[in-house]
Amino acid sequence: MGRRAQINPGILEEALAKHPEGLTMEALIREAKLAVDRSTVARHLTQLMILRRVERLGKTRAARYRLLGIARIRAHLAVPYAHRPPARYKREFLDHYVPGKTPFLSPSELERLYTAGRVNIGNAPAGTYARRIYERFMIDLSYASSKLEGNTYNLLDTEQLVRYGKELEGKDRKEAVMILNHKEAIRFIIDNLSVVTLSRKDLFDLHSLLADGLLADPGQAGRLRRSSVKITGSAYTPLDIPYQVEEEFDVIVKKLAEVSEPFEQAFCLLAFLPYLQAFEDVNKRTSRVGANIPLLKNDLCPLSFLTVDERDYVEGTLGVYELNDVALLKQAFIEGYVRSAANYRDVRAEVDTVSVGALEYRSVVKSTVRTVVKDWKQVDEARLRAHLANAVKPRHLNEVLAHIKQEISGLHEGNLVRFGLTLHDLQGFNGSN
Repeated sequence: MGRRAQINPGILEEALAKHPEGLTMEALIREAKLAVDRSTVARHLTQLMILRRVERLGKTRAARYRLLGIARIRAHLAVPYAHRPPARYKREFLDHYVPGKTPFLSPSELERLYTAGRVNIGNAPAGTYARRIYERFMIDLSYASSKLEGNTYNLLDTEQLVRYGKELEGKDRKEAVMILNHKEAIRFIIDNLSVVTLSRKDLFDLHSLLADGLLADPGQAGRLRRSSVKITGSAYTPLDIPYQVEEEFDVIVKKLAEVSEPFEQAFCLLAFLPYLQAFEDVNKRTSRVGANIPLLKNDLCPLSFLTVDERDYVEGTLGVYELNDVALLKQAFIEGYVRSAANYRDVRAEVDTVSVGALEYRSVVKSTVRTVVKDWKQVDEARLRAHLANAVKPRHLNEVLAHIKQEISGLHEGNLVRFGLTLHDLQGFNGSN
């Protein structure tokens, strides 16, 4: 028996990549310049369909084959955007999504996300977990989300800016504003976690905080856009009629409210809001920060985007824009979340409540620790009480004092940066009282 003719499946994919609309088998054989029979090509196409890299449109000899999912997106985006076919907003992309019936995330994908993101907080009140990881998450997301917008602050620079307001010299001030806006938006979510949702008002509030000082027209912060926009580096053109933008935005908000699954809700926001380009700018930032609302409300690990593959996220978003295909964006979301969750999953079980000193008086605590170490060089409880008297409510004084003493006793080389201290500042400091 003779050996079956073999071809490199990559040749088929390369040929299909040049024709996003698909090719018939005969056209594919011609395009790939194959000297093999139809049955050989059919066998290889069947294997690619099993691997979900190719799909068949139709059932007759006139059926077309085209790349599917991530392979299709990659091939499409390999063509310079100026040479890609124009893409306009398609209402059917949103219309075809029916909450509870046509989910983006499969049961197996949800199981993977829950396995990664569940945390054990015991009987602590809802929102306790969010407050525990608040500061770390705020720094991580402020840095990672800003970086996706081209911000050049590194993670340490971001921490210094967020914690102490230390702006880097020589940088565009817009970069610092962008990061600080993230800080305020995340604080807004944590402070209002019991009531905040993905409602029209809350999305407007988030956008207003994230866009503060960054729009040519400040009045456009927290308001649906009234003008046309262009997407840099993309063949996609969003809707340009204001009343249609508002109609579609309201549909998005309505559908989000009908999605009860937190991961599905988060992903829908990431896909639909930037696609609509509901706001004049700052759409993706609003979707990235807002996607964490359903996660944190359900005591799930947040998505900081620190571990999201940047290329997959950017190209995945373009795949939604130009092809209405969420495959690559979904991969970036799932893989990034699994990695991100590992950074926030381990919470000390013995902490049942968060000290008021760590929340309401965080700036007082940090400045007082710095004063005690740098200036006083010793812990003097009477002096501490007098120092705090004007900054702390009487009913909170003992708790804040205890929190400060705990912070001082736990000082070490690795956490001095939290208080703006250095090893030099510790010289001559007597930690006992």
